[in-house]
Amino acid sequence: MEPNTPEQSEADQLVQDDLNKLLGTALGVAGEQLETHGAFLPVGLVMSNDGDLSLVAVSSNAAEGAGEEELDADQMVADLFEALSQQREQNRAAAVVCDIHLPDDATDAIHVMAEHSTGVSVSAVRPYRQAPTGWEFGNPFLEPGETTIWA
Repeated sequence: MEPNTPEQSEADQLVQDDLNKLLGTALGVAGEQLETHGAFLPVGLVMSNDGDLSLVAVSSNAAEGAGEEELDADQMVADLFEALSQQREQNRAAAVVCDIHLPDDATDAIHVMAEHSTGVSVSAVRPYRQAPTGWEFGNPFLEPGETTIWA
């Protein structure tokens, strides 16, 4: 196998930097929303081809029933992936952030699914819980991600 050329190493570093920036920003935004509002809605983040970060939101399509609005978070996540797929030509990386439940740990977590246009994808999961003193966040852990936007 050929060793990496300086250009390959530089490109690999750019992909890693882009994904790290997306993951860090997404975890930060979700954490701030939890601390401020006690919850957060699924949201997307994109990194344009110029390297600028932007938030992408979709309508919650709240269904009304029994006087309470219930959000369809799964549909919002699907809508975000659809919107990000439609915009993929103008972006080099994107992520979707949502709230998940970890039944084995009996806790909730921030889940970030990040993809790069080069085909690299990674998922970050950061457990959290509400304690008497405020929100407590666990250390995030990374897992291989699924490629959906640039599939």
